Amino acid sequence: MRGLLEILRRDRPVGLVVHNNPDPDALASALALKYLLGRRGFRRTGIYYEGLIGRAENKAMLTNLKMTVRLTRTIRAVRRVQLVLLDCQPGLGNVSLPEGTRPVAVIDHHPLRAPTRKLDFYDVRPGYGACSTILFEYLAEHDLALPGSVATALFHAISSETQSLGREGSPADRAAYQKLLPRVSFRLLSRIQYPALSKEFVAHLLGALSKAFYYKNLSGVILDELPYPDFVAEMADFLLRVQKIAWTICLGTHDDLLYVSLRSSRLGANAGKMIKRLVPRYGTSGGHGLIAGAQVRIDRSDPVKVAAVKESVVLKLLRVLNRGEVGILFNLVTDEPSPFPGLSGSPGTSPARRD
Repeated sequence: MRGLLEILRRDRPVGLVVHNNPDPDALASALALKYLLGRRGFRRTGIYYEGLIGRAENKAMLTNLKMTVRLTRTIRAVRRVQLVLLDCQPGLGNVSLPEGTRPVAVIDHHPLRAPTRKLDFYDVRPGYGACSTILFEYLAEHDLALPGSVATALFHAISSETQSLGREGSPADRAAYQKLLPRVSFRLLSRIQYPALSKEFVAHLLGALSKAFYYKNLSGVILDELPYPDFVAEMADFLLRVQKIAWTICLGTHDDLLYVSLRSSRLGANAGKMIKRLVPRYGTSGGHGLIAGAQVRIDRSDPVKVAAVKESVVLKLLRVLNRGEVGILFNLVTDEPSPFPGLSGSPGTSPARRD
């Protein structure tokens, strides 16, 4: 943290930029760093993102923690603003920066990227389960008393990112989780983790489940237009809770992008490496051992080609996981055969049906 403070100037504004369609980890990291910088004399610090914040829990986080976030495109005097990336890195396609600008710093927990090495400051810790853990350590290093809102945001982010330390939680994440617990506002935490759901969300959930399929220990769903980009991650997480399912994939389109989320519960799975094999080369992707995501730019005027790209991603995953031998898929809800282009087989001979 001292290295970051050495390169940032107090007479210039600071822009904390999180990845597109930010999740709790990105938002909490930005809130914590804004608080820390404020205590160190930085009076003009803003939090910026692009895309949508559509997931109910994430909206509740902004509302209950009274967070102010703005679109990156609204940054004024961009040449003067010192841009710090949080929970993301340049060159991955999941962060939008004003044209002609270059970040001065990166704080992240994903694998280190080559463009990041060229920046004035970077703190990248792939062994950590959450970027929020890094920010907690910064705050602890400066011995700052945490407001309930910041502690609650960091605790929720670590819990969400690691599924309460059950997914990729490192010793550092566990230590931060335990130290934050006494400082959490449980009233705020409950409102964030259990927000009211809209009827529209229930309708989208019903539509997704009606299309969900499974084959052996894989479950997935191919969606058309997404209500918001993060819906694919939401569904991938949900499907991974189904018994006997060890891999999930969810994909759908929003505006001119195809979003893909991949999840696994298998220790040793390299979802980040796997997803690179699935998406076209012109797409961008990233992830950890058990979670990964990708974005692929598409031409919405050619729905046949869009459908073919979606089907190709799922088919590649099926063949990789099953060494090329794939039979008929089944609907997750009805157990009826679920037709899929490029696959053959019959319910009587396929080994995919559940017990």
